[in-house]
Amino acid sequence: MQDLESRVAVIQERAGRAEELLAESAVTVADEDEIVTVTVNAGGTLTGLRFSPQARGLSGTGLADLVLETYRSALEESGRRTTEIMSTLLGADSEAMSVITGFAAPRTEP
Repeated sequence: MQDLESRVAVIQERAGRAEELLAESAVTVADEDEIVTVTVNAGGTLTGLRFSPQARGLSGTGLADLVLETYRSALEESGRRTTEIMSTLLGADSEAMSVITGFAAPRTEP
């Protein structure tokens, strides 16, 4: 029984640490020319968007495309970080981790 309690305590400690790391793992990415900068949280939600003065020189479509491209890059980085954090909790080879990896994998559709 003590062994079980000990394992539960370790899992709870790891879960708490993973929760802290996820809460602190916002990702900020800028495009190559630093015209667009986006920030996403661990869940991939857009939490920040900034434009440099150079953005005024782009067409609406060009700016929209640049925002989407930069957002996708931030999502990929966020997915990598989330995967790293969760693998310490669940184990890199666990079935639960394979589900998370499937959701965190970069998407190829536009």
